Amino acid sequence: MFVPAILFVLAAEVTETAPRLPTVETVERIPLQRASKSVSLTVYPFNRRIELRSRDSTALATKIAAAASRLCPRTFLDHGTVVLLCTTRRLDGALIDEEGKLFLEIYELRGVPWRGEENRIRIFYNPAALRFGDGCPGDTPAARGECAYQAGQSTVAAVEFRRALNGDGRRVAAIRLGDMALSNQDPSAAAGWYQIAGRMGIFGRMATARLCELSGNCLASSRQSVFEGSLLPEPLRTEMQLRAARAAAYMDDFPQAMISLRKAIESAHGGCDGTTQLFCRHLLLKVLEELEKNGLQEALETYLVLPGRTQGTLALNLIHVAAEKVAALGAPVFAANLMAASAQVVDASNNGVLGEFLLRTMELYLAGGERTRARVVSEFAETRLGRAKMTGARWKLVLNQLQESDESPSTAARTQLVEGEITRDLTLAYTALARATASRVSAEAAHNAASEAP
Repeated sequence: MFVPAILFVLAAEVTETAPRLPTVETVERIPLQRASKSVSLTVYPFNRRIELRSRDSTALATKIAAAASRLCPRTFLDHGTVVLLCTTRRLDGALIDEEGKLFLEIYELRGVPWRGEENRIRIFYNPAALRFGDGCPGDTPAARGECAYQAGQSTVAAVEFRRALNGDGRRVAAIRLGDMALSNQDPSAAAGWYQIAGRMGIFGRMATARLCELSGNCLASSRQSVFEGSLLPEPLRTEMQLRAARAAAYMDDFPQAMISLRKAIESAHGGCDGTTQLFCRHLLLKVLEELEKNGLQEALETYLVLPGRTQGTLALNLIHVAAEKVAALGAPVFAANLMAASAQVVDASNNGVLGEFLLRTMELYLAGGERTRARVVSEFAETRLGRAKMTGARWKLVLNQLQESDESPSTAARTQLVEGEITRDLTLAYTALARATASRVSAEAAHNAASEAP
């Protein structure tokens, strides 16, 4: 990756004006083999998972398992991929080539992971709205820097932000220089810039939140106060809510993560669209996958307000996971409605999975006693797939159940079902689900209070 020389100069200046902030709690180094380009590494921090690929994965897995890592104690092979399961989400890793020898370094971070686009929160700071200059291309160094940063012109942005350090735009410039250092894989330099931004004013608060993310100092004690953004102007308020959601999720506080994410989505600025879409969808998907009961209501509420949730990046993954979670809670018809409302999108975008998608939708309808709706989906499947592709044990079982009834909806009824009832039932079913969950929580609280009474 090409990194402009100006960034190295700026990083050097940071170390002279601010103390370096440690961002790693624990490091483990595992010797692998002679250095080779055939080994690749991918870290999935939220899943507590590291994957390595090599021409000789078996030997690689044996070496790693023999090292008995404390951070990642379980190693196994999965279709030629070496998988390490770790004990923490605050995880990072790297392949280190040292004098011709290759090492795997595993890092337990003090704060939250920051590598990868799916972990990156990048929101444009409109100079005019936040009063550090006119709109783009800008009339002050800080404004010109922000406009260049938004346009991906790193070198120009770095020069302008450096000029802004001596004026009124010092705080926003220091934040952005820190963001640029982090994008160039230098969290220590980034932390130095955030320290220079200080703690005063709206940008001081944003810098404090960034330092908390890197250092982890506030995550266990004062996280909610550090990431409180209700009094900030937009888009800083929305950005703070997104950062609060990420910090809560990495601390396993999934209900709070979903509450913060939903606030960001429903904000005046409108989070989870454009440059933040990948982050939001990735976070929501991982939380949905992790949850069983506690916090699932908040996650499903967040999913239902996600902008364009049935289309775009990770949409199909989200539909599947959300539907299965709803079905597991005992609401199969609601789950089927979630899927049926997206059938046309799946048909248009990914016909290869349409058959399985429609089959699962029919199974859920039948599980909820909705044979009429399952029949409508069956007719849709026959039109799009052809009867020849509706084979196998599961298809046979579903089709046999449909044949047990002579009920056959009219064309008008089918049209009304597809275009109107699904939307109505989504609202009704979710309301019932939310009320049931609230009643359960209330009952549990009453039971706990009664058991604790003298």
